[in-house]
Amino acid sequence: MIPLHPVFSIIVNNIRRTAFPFPLNKRDCFKWAEELKIPRHGEVFLYTSCLYQLIPYINAITRWLERAEHSSIIKTGLRLLGRFPSLSSLSRIIIRPDRREIERFVQIPKKIAEVLTKLGVNFASLYDNDIYSGALLYDLGLDDYFQEHAERVYKIFRENNVKKVITIDPHTTYILKNIYPEIIDGFDIEVESYLEVLVEKIGNKSEKSEKITIHDPCLYARELGIINEPRRILESLGFEIEEAKHSRIHTMCCGGPIESIAPEMSRKIAKARLMELSQKSKKIVAMCPICIANLRRHAEEGLEIVDISELIFDRMMK
Repeated sequence: MIPLHPVFSIIVNNIRRTAFPFPLNKRDCFKWAEELKIPRHGEVFLYTSCLYQLIPYINAITRWLERAEHSSIIKTGLRLLGRFPSLSSLSRIIIRPDRREIERFVQIPKKIAEVLTKLGVNFASLYDNDIYSGALLYDLGLDDYFQEHAERVYKIFRENNVKKVITIDPHTTYILKNIYPEIIDGFDIEVESYLEVLVEKIGNKSEKSEKITIHDPCLYARELGIINEPRRILESLGFEIEEAKHSRIHTMCCGGPIESIAPEMSRKIAKARLMELSQKSKKIVAMCPICIANLRRHAEEGLEIVDISELIFDRMMK
């Protein structure tokens, strides 16, 4: 069993110090905006919360925590990191992400931005103020720290005259749309997922050319009702969707949300979900960075796990 308090302490200390749960190269969060020369000012902002960009770091710490479950030495080191806040920066030493993963995941916000731009959607970027939403603090029940961080995010929005944010993942969308208004007085920022934006711009159905199956993320399907939008988008691009037994509002968890506190259980849940999805198609489409990371980490050879944004980009931009 992973000692939970040290894990929580590392996450909290990193967020309070850097605005992110794990130590990453901050420029990776907004490199996409620099490369595309996105405006810095406006009223509508593409807000990434840096969650896709964090995935290589989450994968790295999850691999370390999987070893910690069976190593008293690693558990001791974990407790030391958690006990002394000044040591939280040392987590950078053990969190060593794969550079190829970094390159893949930092490209996802860029691909989404390019597709939106092609369809005539105008938006700005917060650049180095595009910080984490705090979703993990909320998920772990660290309410006081979550409140503190949410106020920090909202202050950035106010200072940049943000009227609307376009989000790119279900966790950020849910936190901003459903939770921030409950805990922040006067929160009046309009929140819309990029999938909701795209579905209004996308064309009619195309001739079907490839079979896929969809893994609906729990927050999109159960909390936000974003179920038909991804299907309409994919069908318009020529994909034939083979529905898994547990799909839409009855979707099954990928196991990702508990990867930092129970890696072995997370692995078992992912394996069960992959077995079900692979019965319909060997090409599985996810639309959440946590889902795609956990499913890819445990997928057997022959299964292809792709993010919906990658499919959209490939069909629309190439």
